Amino acid sequence: MGAIAQTFAGRNARESLIGGDRAAHRPVSAVVILSGLEEIETLHPGALLIVPRQIAAGGDVALDLIIRRAAAVRVSCVVVDAGTGELPSPTRRLAEQFRIVLWREPDLDPRGLCSRIERLVRNPELVGVGVIRTVSESMMNPVRDVGDLVGRLARLIAFPVALVGLDGHSIAGPTLAPPDYLAELLRSFDGRAAPRDMIVEAGAEGTFVIVAGFPSATDRPRLWLGVRVPYGLDAHSGYVLTSLRIAALALAGHLAQASLAYERENREAGLLLDDLLRKCDDVGLADIERAAALGWQLVGWHLAVQVRAIGSPADLPPPALTRSLAQALETSGVHTRPVDTGQAVVFWTTTTATPDTGQVAALAGSVHAALAEIERGYPRLRLRAGIGDPHEGPRGLALSLADARHALAFAEAQQGRAVVRRSDAMTASRLVRTWLPDGAARDVVASLTDPIRDADPSGQLISTLRTYLDTESNVSQTAVALHLHRNTVIQRLQRIRSLLNVDLDDPHDRLALRLALRLTP
Repeated sequence: MGAIAQTFAGRNARESLIGGDRAAHRPVSAVVILSGLEEIETLHPGALLIVPRQIAAGGDVALDLIIRRAAAVRVSCVVVDAGTGELPSPTRRLAEQFRIVLWREPDLDPRGLCSRIERLVRNPELVGVGVIRTVSESMMNPVRDVGDLVGRLARLIAFPVALVGLDGHSIAGPTLAPPDYLAELLRSFDGRAAPRDMIVEAGAEGTFVIVAGFPSATDRPRLWLGVRVPYGLDAHSGYVLTSLRIAALALAGHLAQASLAYERENREAGLLLDDLLRKCDDVGLADIERAAALGWQLVGWHLAVQVRAIGSPADLPPPALTRSLAQALETSGVHTRPVDTGQAVVFWTTTTATPDTGQVAALAGSVHAALAEIERGYPRLRLRAGIGDPHEGPRGLALSLADARHALAFAEAQQGRAVVRRSDAMTASRLVRTWLPDGAARDVVASLTDPIRDADPSGQLISTLRTYLDTESNVSQTAVALHLHRNTVIQRLQRIRSLLNVDLDDPHDRLALRLALRLTP
């Protein structure tokens, strides 16, 4: 019903239809011009009923009676003349109660409208021409992120839409079906040439229309756009599938453009950040000019933040999350430029004077609001952030980033959504005193590294583990810091894993090891 209305009303369809979005999903089986109230009882379910002006001349009472009788035989829609004023609230509520769509058509011509709608009903491929046009126009406009694209498409076609990964989970949008079921559908395309789309009938669950989303030039897409249409709607009629195909092209274009811009901008920013952290107090004028070109201020007091995703959808390209973070921070009043270092996304704010407690708390609140906004767009995503202490100058930036890294480790060990931890309130020594007072618990944590110390009295394994954790589990950086070959570090880590009764890939276990290393020399 919603598609038929949009074919005629376009963007004004929502204003023309009364009765709720769910009612607009109902199929239309026939078109009837009402000649008398008694005729309603002979109608078949799914009929679209056109009420001439003279039949509705009785006013609100007559229209309410028509709605009640139409609901009894499960009519999908009642078309009336729009007239000069709004329908009374009781009539609108009655239509919503009985899930009857009221279509208010300006200067209603019953026979002309009946002829046009009958042509659509007899030729289902023409249904939704207005939807396709509206979707095409909308997708020509830039999208903020993939969540914005999914939400925009869902509003236009009036059905639930989701961006789905290969594991069947929704990355953006609602859950369309059990993930295992969707994953099995997607796996069914393994080995086929150029999988592009499919329509799957799922009985009472409705029909699933799924289109390959990204990348669009390979035989194995990682992202799919899917929509669930209700039982009884002919998904093969074309407009839903065509709308998804148009949106999939827009999605591929958005992600490709975002990836190119991300790679170019992030590479430049990452190289400069590495230079600044390496030089610290030896930063020269050329470095200051390069930083200024990126909007970075090196003189002043820096408050650094590190952000990492927990349970991030592996199929979602990194640029999508980084750009979403930058936009969400801007919305929250934090004007900065996040940089993806490979281990975390980092950014910082700079002030001319030492930030007070209130300013640090305000930044923590803004970061939490930004993370929460992103998580609302990506249901499976969980974000963690650590905020460092304020430090001054280029060296201070390195110190604040190190503080933020430790605070992030504590944040990763917490449960919940959009967790933010501050270094000034969550320093390791303070946590050790709070969580692990003298006694058995402290001894248990301290003993976690005993197997390594017993197996290697030289201390090489402990040094490797300490450096590995301090570099955020980066093998290459650990090798550089210890002046070792990368393969040597890998061999030592393999031995450490075999000796320890912990998982180095688990954030909770990494936090416990950090505490153990701080408790023991």
